[in-house]
Amino acid sequence: MKNEKIHSQEELQQRLKQEGKDVTQATLSRDLKFLGIARVPDPQEGYVYTIKEEVDTTPDPYLHDDIARGIVDIQFSGNLAVVHTILGHGHSVAFAIDRLEIPEVLGTLGGEDTLLVIFREDADKSTFIKRLTGEDTLPTR
Repeated sequence: MKNEKIHSQEELQQRLKQEGKDVTQATLSRDLKFLGIARVPDPQEGYVYTIKEEVDTTPDPYLHDDIARGIVDIQFSGNLAVVHTILGHGHSVAFAIDRLEIPEVLGTLGGEDTLLVIFREDADKSTFIKRLTGEDTLPTR
């Protein structure tokens, strides 16, 4: 199963069931995070799950495009941003932000369609958006 490309948690859940391991979606989601497995863009097959250590640490030139396509809205509050994404893109957008290593960002927490970005105390939000997308055109409130 290690060399297979898995595209969704449902697909992984079914594959595990075939191997005799019946897990709930909640358990699977928690375990994927604990094991360092993330859903990342794949140029040939959309999004696939991969172990973070196996991912090249050089930022992908397409990360900015993937982020911009996935984000629906950003709302700022203090040193936090709540980012709403297209359903299923929350984890991959959080992973992409982490891979970009934006200096203003301390970390991210990603869900299915929402993620939390935690900024350094002195972070400038407009600089974050420019580093995130290369332009200042995302919807913000």
